[in-house]
Amino acid sequence: MRVMAKDEKRKAVINKQEANDKGHCWRLFFLYSLMSFCLIFIMSACATTGDVKESAIPEGKVITAIDLQDYSVIVKVNKPFSYALYKSDDPYKVIVELLDVNSGVFNKKIVSDKAGITEIIPSQIASPFMTRLEILLQTPTTAEPEYKDNELKIRVREVSPKGEVITEATRTGEEMPGMREPEPAEPEREALQKATEITSISYEKTPDVTKVLVKGNGSMNPSVLPLENRLVVDVPGVDMNAQIPSEVVSPLKGIRSGKNDGQVRLVFDLKEKTVFDVTTIGDTIVVALSSPIADNSKEKIGTGDFTPATESKFGGKRISLDFQDADIVPIFRLLADISGYNIVVSPEVKGKLTMKLLNVPWDQALDIILKTFSLGKTVENNIIRIAPHTAFAKESEEAAKAKESEMRAVPLDTKIFPISYADIKDIEKAIKDAKILSPRGSISVDKRTSSLTVNDVASVFSQVESLLRTLDKPTPQVLIEARIVELSTSDVVSLGIQWGVSQTGGSTPFRGFSGLTPAPFTGKNFMVDFPASGVGAGAGSGFAFGILNSSRTEGLSLQLSALERLDRSKLISNPRVVTADNEKASIMQGTSVPYPKVYVSSGQILVEYKDVVILIEVTPHITPTGDVTTLVFVKKEDILSETAIAGSTVPVTSKIESSSKVLVQTGETIVIGGILKKTEKEGFSGVPGLMRLPVLGWLFKTKTTTEQTSELLIFITPRVLERT
Repeated sequence: MRVMAKDEKRKAVINKQEANDKGHCWRLFFLYSLMSFCLIFIMSACATTGDVKESAIPEGKVITAIDLQDYSVIVKVNKPFSYALYKSDDPYKVIVELLDVNSGVFNKKIVSDKAGITEIIPSQIASPFMTRLEILLQTPTTAEPEYKDNELKIRVREVSPKGEVITEATRTGEEMPGMREPEPAEPEREALQKATEITSISYEKTPDVTKVLVKGNGSMNPSVLPLENRLVVDVPGVDMNAQIPSEVVSPLKGIRSGKNDGQVRLVFDLKEKTVFDVTTIGDTIVVALSSPIADNSKEKIGTGDFTPATESKFGGKRISLDFQDADIVPIFRLLADISGYNIVVSPEVKGKLTMKLLNVPWDQALDIILKTFSLGKTVENNIIRIAPHTAFAKESEEAAKAKESEMRAVPLDTKIFPISYADIKDIEKAIKDAKILSPRGSISVDKRTSSLTVNDVASVFSQVESLLRTLDKPTPQVLIEARIVELSTSDVVSLGIQWGVSQTGGSTPFRGFSGLTPAPFTGKNFMVDFPASGVGAGAGSGFAFGILNSSRTEGLSLQLSALERLDRSKLISNPRVVTADNEKASIMQGTSVPYPKVYVSSGQILVEYKDVVILIEVTPHITPTGDVTTLVFVKKEDILSETAIAGSTVPVTSKIESSSKVLVQTGETIVIGGILKKTEKEGFSGVPGLMRLPVLGWLFKTKTTTEQTSELLIFITPRVLERT
């Protein structure tokens, strides 16, 4: 009992101590809280009102709203973004990935009370950073994205068990224009098994598009992530058993591959602003790459990396399509609903298609399907008719036969067409070459009246009249104005000397002889008499000097004379000639030189003439823009000398020719120059022997230098004459 009492007493003490400890802890907690509150209050009091801010939105791209409507979901982001949309293996699920976007406050399941959609499950992915939205559907549907102003709207459309898209019209029983009862389905083909490996990677190059073909041993369902100047394609459930090509083709810069979470990741490095399409056809993933199209009017999706328009001719509404072994006829119906066109499909069109297109114009998607199945189309107003090429070819052939039969039943008529300007034979040939006459038609011409007679069905006459309005026109006229300028320069320099000894009132053997030429200035003759050639009054100058002694009875008379003559002349002619378009015009200027010609057989001598002329030939052609293409030929011939042949003297000539083709505007001038001729001549005369003495030789000789230069300039101006 004592032991128990002691134990109970000890327990009581312990409990009391624990209670005191707990109370002490609460007191410390209260005191700490009070101090913290006071500290916060003091800091708040010290801060200014302008520093108080609400909690900021996380930086970067953040989802700001997710709105649910009947058969649609609207996702709003605070900045432009890129996205990828694809269907999973579950037909009741659509997956949307928002690249480089934070989910923000939307991190829990969203239950829908709207038609077509059950719930949305958002999740944040760390690598690569993105927000993934799993949209669960009430029935198997197709998804159609629409991006605008940082909003992504995803419309879902129901699909019937036969694979047909159910629209509002079909749901309410209203028939849309251009729709018809579906054709009986063709027997099911065996679907491709899922691929286990990638077997090859190759290129296919066209003038506009570079295609990378990723081939597997079965069907593949890739996921596509567009990044900045890169394209990431994940192929789940396969191994890499292909060699990546060592060479790359523009706009591709390189291909890399790796294994990630049980899937093969292919990374395509692209040139800046490269656009792309990714399509799955059978066992092949086709990545189509092309250079961007400069068109500022096109809407830019995301950050500028996701604009897959490969040709400017495609401008339809952008859609995304994902089909696995689907019948192509319902796909055409879906395109009709999207485009607003009525589409009529021929009963001969059949086949199944596996494809995945992300954000491409609907008309481009239609074009891809038509090319894949060798189909053609015709567009009449808002109706598109689709049929095999063979069907269109057969229809054209039958239409031609029907038209021919109709033409055979029409009676023939005759009509005469007058020809005013053109050559009648040229018109006849043009009509026959144009093949505008029917098989029963005929044509005849009459040169005397310059008329054309056509015997054919009346419907042909309008085509003949249309052709004649084009061909039977007056030939344009061109005025060719030529200016020929010949510059000639002659330069003559002559130096000479005259000297002798004389004695006043007496005689000396060294005075001048009377037989020598008197000096032009003194009137006397000299022993050495070589004056400058042509020196005379008004033509040259000279000076005389020399007194031998102071008595002036004997003296040395010396006269130096010089002449320099410059002759410059200019000869100008300005001929004009008018010619027709494409007709040659000739301009000739010069002389005809006579020479004898002996006929050996008869011995008769006749005079013939050699034309030594400047010849200019111009052939103009008027272009549709009014310019003149001018073919110019120039020939200049000069007489050099004469020679004797068989006892007759004939001229020896030199010749220069030039040919060129020039495009000028009417009234502009073509300049032809550089036809230059230069002649230099130097001559000496004097006392033999003495004239060759060094230095002193100038006392016994005269020198004459002649230089002659001539240059020919030709200016040609074509002018188109306007018809008044």
